[in-house]
Amino acid sequence: MVISNKHIVITGAASGIGKELVHQLAGNGNKILAIDINQEGLEILPKTSSQIHTLTLDLTKPGSVSVIFDWIQLNLNTVDYFFANAGFAKFGLWENTDLETFSRMLQINVLSPIETAKILKPMQVHHPCRLVVTASAMSYWPVPGYAAYAATKASIHQFVETIRSEGEEDWITMVYPSATDTDFFKSAGKEIPKAYPVQSVQIVALHIIKGVSKGKKKIYPSRLFQATMLINRILPVFKPLYFLLERKKLKNWMESKKVS
Repeated sequence: MVISNKHIVITGAASGIGKELVHQLAGNGNKILAIDINQEGLEILPKTSSQIHTLTLDLTKPGSVSVIFDWIQLNLNTVDYFFANAGFAKFGLWENTDLETFSRMLQINVLSPIETAKILKPMQVHHPCRLVVTASAMSYWPVPGYAAYAATKASIHQFVETIRSEGEEDWITMVYPSATDTDFFKSAGKEIPKAYPVQSVQIVALHIIKGVSKGKKKIYPSRLFQATMLINRILPVFKPLYFLLERKKLKNWMESKKVS
């Protein structure tokens, strides 16, 4: 299915999955609000379509979500798809994650999507809308070196699972990408190792759009990850082996930091 003639909001739109979503959804009569803290990255986007509008905003700051909805009420009135995609991570030993960084991560990865859900649902009571939240494969399967990030992604996963347990399950889609070939790893730390498996951002965005257009509740862009989870339930050997591999990467990275 092609998404067309819709009002679409995308956070984290200047890079990675968000940027690719903008590119793949641009055109077809769609009006897009692209949001990011990176103003320079946003300024490139409108050149691809006159229907792409931008808003520079730091979603790690409390109260920033209300700015988005102020813009929506003035310019769009209604929203068909809201992609809560913005987020960031830090790589390293869990005890080295300072509380200020963890607090900012919690705000953008967890509290921002929650606040979005709380404002979006009553605002759209007479207009169907889908909230699409980018979680992570780490919601299920943590990776050594990403304790704080995995905690936030597991948190938003369980929040939405609880919403569904209360009988509301037809307006939120959760996306669980595995490692994606974006600047995610660069922003998480200097020369950090990439977790396996790594997918292209184009494929991930394509899977997201296809799943969202079909109204799926959960989207797993990596079929390999989904299959591995299923097999591991029957034969629980993959997760310990994966932890061993990624733990070795973390140890080698820590040793390289000491040398440099």
